[in-house]
Amino acid sequence: MEEHGLTRTIDVVHDVLDKHIVDRNGREMGRVDGISVELRGGAPPRLAEVLIGASVLGSRVNAVVGRWVQGVEHGLGIGEERPVRIRFSHVDEIGDKVKVDLAVGETGSETLERRLRTWILKIPGSR
Repeated sequence: MEEHGLTRTIDVVHDVLDKHIVDRNGREMGRVDGISVELRGGAPPRLAEVLIGASVLGSRVNAVVGRWVQGVEHGLGIGEERPVRIRFSHVDEIGDKVKVDLAVGETGSETLERRLRTWILKIPGSR
């Protein structure tokens, strides 16, 4: 991770994975369920993206679980928008939470919540 032109070493599993992600306005976006790494021939790997999505978390548990969750997401009509991918270059701060320089609305992180809200409002007596 670069900070003011300096390279900083971090323990990805301890410092990033499973941390809450908040947008530039402090709104929750989910948790870091996975991380993608960019392999660069002859150079150390570089963190490319943080991933948000149940299928990513499921894949960490077991590949079959990950595929099953991916199928459920697809069945719910949100499969194409999952997992949410946030370029690591958008990460501003890693502390108790991972803060990014994006707003929730600039990502697909609210997709499931919006779909659930729509379905719940269709249930008689839910309003």
